[in-house]
Amino acid sequence: MLIALLKQFNIDFCAVSNDNITDIVFMMPYFPFKEYPKNCVQIDSFYIASNTLYNKVKDIEKVAGDNGYQIVKRDLHLKKIAQVGGLGSVLDNMLLVNNKYGSKTTLQGFSVIGEYTYTANDMVNKICDNCHKCDIACPVMALSKGKFTRENCLRHKQDFACNYYEEVGRRVLGCEECQNVCPYNSHIEKCEMSKEIANIFDYNNIFNMIIGGRKGLQPLSNLIGSNMARPTFIFNLTINSLLASKNYNYTDIIRTFTTHKNDKIKDKAIFYMQSINN
Repeated sequence: MLIALLKQFNIDFCAVSNDNITDIVFMMPYFPFKEYPKNCVQIDSFYIASNTLYNKVKDIEKVAGDNGYQIVKRDLHLKKIAQVGGLGSVLDNMLLVNNKYGSKTTLQGFSVIGEYTYTANDMVNKICDNCHKCDIACPVMALSKGKFTRENCLRHKQDFACNYYEEVGRRVLGCEECQNVCPYNSHIEKCEMSKEIANIFDYNNIFNMIIGGRKGLQPLSNLIGSNMARPTFIFNLTINSLLASKNYNYTDIIRTFTTHKNDKIKDKAIFYMQSINN
């Protein structure tokens, strides 16, 4: 049976059925980094966990297919399905909170033909109406009185990395301010960044990898996924963070990109040089 097959992988999951299709959502917890060395780009550990779970679920999907289950390709509202399936509760900041892991989780899923139901028991009683700590902590006022304005969220803005936002500070990818103050995360421990990750996240190394294009960025891609580790995207985000945090220690290497063959990277490097000279 499908549920027994999925349990063998020892990953939290739920299965929600409707009209002879079952949506399966997997959940993996992660631990935020205690600190980022000054020479490292600030990429939340969420993206490492998200890529790890993505690859695991791809493997599980293949096993399910090999065992005769018909996979359905469609977009999934992962948080909604996870809430219906008991993996957690969606808070006013639009994050899913789980009893064990708080909001420090990542989700992936796929669908199969057939009716298979498996419900978890990790929902929480929402206290958002009496809390509002995330409203106060949000640096861009994306949260206010139970409403989330996606267009204001720094994480949303990072998807449009070509634009420069002064509010990003040191952040290259991610923003966990609302999570840091959330009472549901008070028991979540932080972890030390490994030397291997610190070496990959080193600013000089990031710029050197960008010179090598997608192939050069493979070490970063292995960590956070190829969709995130795109040369133009990462270059834009890194430049934004350096300008926003007034970190000019890497001006010499950025200057070399003003003649880069990629026009978007070249233009961003020129933008950086003009910004620090004004």
